[in-house]
Amino acid sequence: MMIIDPSQNAAGRLLPPDIPFRFFGTAIFFHILAWAVLALNAASADGLSWPVLAALHLITLGVLAMVAAGASFQLLPVATKRAVRAPVLCRVTYWLLTGGVALFAAGLVFGLSVLVAVGGGVAALGLLVMAILLVDNLMGVEDMPIVTGHAWIAALSLVAVEVLGGLLAINLSLGFLDNRSSLMLAHGILAAFGFMGMLAQGFSTILLPMFALSFAPSQRLGKGALLCNGLGLLFAVTGALIEEPSLLALGGVLGICGMGILAWSLAATYRKRMRKRTGFFFLPIWMGVAAGPLAILCGLAALFDLFANAGALFVWMAVAGWLLTFLMGVLQRIMPFLASMHSATAKGRTPLLSQLMSEGWAKAHFALHLTAVLCVAAGFLFEYVPLVQAGALFGLAGALSFAGYGVELFKRVRRFRLENA
Repeated sequence: MMIIDPSQNAAGRLLPPDIPFRFFGTAIFFHILAWAVLALNAASADGLSWPVLAALHLITLGVLAMVAAGASFQLLPVATKRAVRAPVLCRVTYWLLTGGVALFAAGLVFGLSVLVAVGGGVAALGLLVMAILLVDNLMGVEDMPIVTGHAWIAALSLVAVEVLGGLLAINLSLGFLDNRSSLMLAHGILAAFGFMGMLAQGFSTILLPMFALSFAPSQRLGKGALLCNGLGLLFAVTGALIEEPSLLALGGVLGICGMGILAWSLAATYRKRMRKRTGFFFLPIWMGVAAGPLAILCGLAALFDLFANAGALFVWMAVAGWLLTFLMGVLQRIMPFLASMHSATAKGRTPLLSQLMSEGWAKAHFALHLTAVLCVAAGFLFEYVPLVQAGALFGLAGALSFAGYGVELFKRVRRFRLENA
């Protein structure tokens, strides 16, 4: 088996640095905005008001989808060994997604349904362009079946998310749907566990070995995880659409099995790593991995009505506990990795990752983020609004800390270039 190091021979497939970093920078901005909107509007511990929906979509579309787009445009071609054929479409995706998210969130915050429909449509167009680019890059790729298998499910889920999301956004203005709860549940499952979840799990089989300088995870276990994840998603979405709890539950159980198998194979790979001193930076990633099955357990609790607010807890743990924790952990490693590769001097010298990464800012962000996730979850569990509000303020402080991490990275790259000019 080969040690995973996508940086080898990747120069020809690297996009101009402005493409991935414009997605990452905007995601950091929407991250701050999402927590601020939640802090100002967390007046209820059990309902989803329009401003709270705005905060939720600022995280899902503004942060998670933005990071996924920037990372997949840059890392998928490195993995598949196929360059992006039209980088200009990456920039088109960015402007459509950024503009759409801004209009969509503003419409929800100020209660303007027309703005919600327009913003949702523009964001959907951006995601459609992203899906086309992903599919174009995946066509004909036969090796790396675990990564490409998850990426294919993510791309197909993204198309379904757009169709259902578009219907729900237009329905806010026209009100033609008699029963939208089943569509909302299917939309949420496809967005969190189909699009974002599959991308996160697929890329984790490349990124974690790469960060730890280790071998690729077991193909046999990876295929088992892919089968469980794919079938679980299919059963869960079908169960949501036809309102059949047994199918939903089966989908949830298969999803837990898939996540568990993949986590087991990643842990085995991590134990064989050559980079023994990985520092603090893996902790948020492992915490995110562990939160995925926990979110599904909350969903099963909601399905069988085991305790109050289990549904809100399910959404929160899936979006903030699992995906946001995992992706911000990955982002704090990807940004210095790409910055280092784009900072090569004429003599081929690049800065070490340890020179670019500020552990202090990263630790501050993780401590505040973890406190925020737990406080808001406890607020939902005990139906106590001040806990939700306090959690949102911790989250806002954490988001500002992550922005500090990004600014410090920019300053360190600039210092390296000046010293090696």
